[in-house]
Amino acid sequence: MSTQNKKPQPGYVIKMVAKAGKGDELRRLATDGMRIANKGGHWVHCIAENEPDTLWTFEFFESEEAKKQYEESDLADTLRNEILDLIEEPLQQNAMRIDVLPFSASWLPE
Repeated sequence: MSTQNKKPQPGYVIKMVAKAGKGDELRRLATDGMRIANKGGHWVHCIAENEPDTLWTFEFFESEEAKKQYEESDLADTLRNEILDLIEEPLQQNAMRIDVLPFSASWLPE
């Protein structure tokens, strides 16, 4: 069995730390946004048990084209601006996004 993903599904791992008292709003916005924006892709939002204002997001798109289409959409711009308003300062320490390619996952073919 190969662990190599034969169909690249580009994505992100994102860490966001909400301003005090804004964790619920950040989680709602991130979830609602992905339900609308990432149709056909996969995403998971997580919080650490002891850090309820820290959101970890794993987003994957069906193709490089789908990722690019999302990134260049008006919806992505709107979501990004609304999310940035909820993130604790300084952004460099409390918001990060890393481009990734999964090589194995429960939804990927063997």
